[in-house]
Amino acid sequence: MTAGAAREINTMTGDNLFFALDEKGNKLYFEETRSGDAVLLALKHERFEDCAELRLLPALSCAKSGDPGFYVVPRKIAMSGDQLVLFNEKKDAVFETTHPLTVTLFINCPAFCGTVAYERNYHFKFRTEVRGGKYSCFAVLDLTVNDRPLEDIRVKVIPAPATSSFSDLAVGFRELKLKEGEFIPLAEKCRRDAAEYARKYPLVRIRMGWKQSPSPVLHQTDENEPEMKVACTFERVRELADALKAEGVAGAELQLVGWNASGHDGRFPQFFPVDERLGGEEELKKTVAHVKRLGYRISLHTNFIDMYKIADSFTWEDAAIGRDGAPVQTGHYSGGLAYHVCMHRQLKNARRELPRIAALGTDGLHFTDVISIVEPDVCFSESHPCSTGEGVRLARELMSYAKELFGGFSSEGCFDFAMRDLDFGLYIDFGDGFRKLEVPTADRLIPFYEMLIHGTVLYNPSSPTVNYPIKPPADRLSFFMRGGRPALYVYSRFRTGAANWMGETDLTLDSDEELRRTAATVADAAAEYAPLADRQFLFIDRLEYPEGGICVATYSDGSRMAGNYSSEPAVFEGKTVGPFGWIIL
Repeated sequence: MTAGAAREINTMTGDNLFFALDEKGNKLYFEETRSGDAVLLALKHERFEDCAELRLLPALSCAKSGDPGFYVVPRKIAMSGDQLVLFNEKKDAVFETTHPLTVTLFINCPAFCGTVAYERNYHFKFRTEVRGGKYSCFAVLDLTVNDRPLEDIRVKVIPAPATSSFSDLAVGFRELKLKEGEFIPLAEKCRRDAAEYARKYPLVRIRMGWKQSPSPVLHQTDENEPEMKVACTFERVRELADALKAEGVAGAELQLVGWNASGHDGRFPQFFPVDERLGGEEELKKTVAHVKRLGYRISLHTNFIDMYKIADSFTWEDAAIGRDGAPVQTGHYSGGLAYHVCMHRQLKNARRELPRIAALGTDGLHFTDVISIVEPDVCFSESHPCSTGEGVRLARELMSYAKELFGGFSSEGCFDFAMRDLDFGLYIDFGDGFRKLEVPTADRLIPFYEMLIHGTVLYNPSSPTVNYPIKPPADRLSFFMRGGRPALYVYSRFRTGAANWMGETDLTLDSDEELRRTAATVADAAAEYAPLADRQFLFIDRLEYPEGGICVATYSDGSRMAGNYSSEPAVFEGKTVGPFGWIIL
């Protein structure tokens, strides 16, 4: 096989590799068209309407132990990195990546070298298999759970030279997404004032009030609603802003969480009235004005995916309906059992509520929770059905609407479909925030996704790197090596009897001493980040792992950041890098 635009993607015997296998082993061939170097594939939905499962393009990834090459398989949000799979001797194993951050595989094997990019219009998952020394990795579509065959499966297969490294494939794919307008250079996003301010300064999120989470009351009413913990009033927010000024913090975006009726996750999608126990709406407006007067920016947290029965706007008509005909119930938080809202209705609710929230005068990156860290629910409602593909399109419309209304948009995660409209993601993944996930098919978990998106969006790398100045050295190093913007979270630890995915080490304001300590931590992060802020405009072009626990990230200006992930000093190119330290070359 030869590389280049005319490269034929088939086996040495000329067999067509562009097929899917159904659950019975039948081959369903894709239709092909050429677009430059790429091959555009389509599998008509009528072809698989009677199938239960499809294994998509499995022949592209055939390899065996001892072959040169690799797969890079995207992570799911409960993983600390993407899966680098080398074709060495392994025990038989199968690993499935559900809800991947991007629906794209990166392959270099004897059958094919290049990128296999799916359009996210189904809930695809990726399956990596090692059986008897034979390797394969492919997308899987399960048509018995979420999706119905309503849209064609569309894939862009982009060949690359057989000598390509995973870094080469990352750069090529990023360039393609920039050309297509799916990724926007951060320099362009930062023409908006709120995004440029966020690039230069840290985020300080403050969880102000919440009821016990998970709640002992599953379905709350006005009569049985648990008491809300008041952790921080609007007056206290102003005192924190004053303390930041006293510490010499040049800039910070304060983001209020749980400012709304019954606090964080309290009565969504209801927000008003602003909770009086925190000071009420006039105190909130006073705080917004005070923070802005100090030269800082301020934004608010909202949520449109979760719906609680206690909300004054609760209606079953808004619920996403599952395949079984029942409302989709996902999550158990401060408001009790949370029901998911259909994406059609999320957009409706956002258009109703967000203008009133914007009228409060905030000027930071508005935050709408969850929308960028999950695939939209499939809704089987007769009155507002919604497929995965339609849900993605509606989610993008909601994000675009909020961005234009507030001047900037932020959310919880960094899923690929959000990249066009997202200015900041609170974390790319949950890392090991819940538990360490063993991946028997992978040789290393690497920050490959950061290579794709750095220079196009701001992010904090992982939930364990929230509050990085007070976290263990390995988390602190991960924050810098993965190109993060600081996210400091006051009262990040709020779950009772359940995992706190941002860790058990916290920033608080319970006493004046704790307030001063929190302000000092923000000041430390701001000072440490300031000389690195301009690097947010750069792309990450290469990742390398020389011996001795060193990782080297090469940026698009030619500079390199070398980090030492070991507990002993390491020498790299004649320079000593301390344990869990880093240097810029």
